[in-house]
Amino acid sequence: MHPTPATRQRPPATTLAGLTAAALISAVIPAAAGLAFLISLVARRPLVAVAARRWPWLTGRPAAQLPHRTLTGLTAAWGIGLLAAAAVQGAGAITGGLTFTTPASFAARALIALAIEAILAALTIAWLHHSPAVR
Repeated sequence: MHPTPATRQRPPATTLAGLTAAALISAVIPAAAGLAFLISLVARRPLVAVAARRWPWLTGRPAAQLPHRTLTGLTAAWGIGLLAAAAVQGAGAITGGLTFTTPASFAARALIALAIEAILAALTIAWLHHSPAVR
């Protein structure tokens, strides 16, 4: 007597639809945000400067004290970093088998984005710590 293997149950369609929507959003949002950061540089209104003026507690000092070069550099770093996060997620989906519908793939994609954003946050903190205040 051979035991019959357990059949794999397919997740319900609503679960697949939800995971697909979440995966698409998790890939598109970093790309859209990265483009917004880079477009703000072209428009000469760096998003980091806008955020620093609106929420001065983010930088730990008033926006008027931050050099324009620092605000521009941070905006460029976030724009490039977020586009890189989206590119890594896309490359993982194409070459690494990170599909849209499996929870493990969704978790891997989320961890990739989280790691890149943690690096960007650490870079931002270090950059703000070492940049002198405008007199």
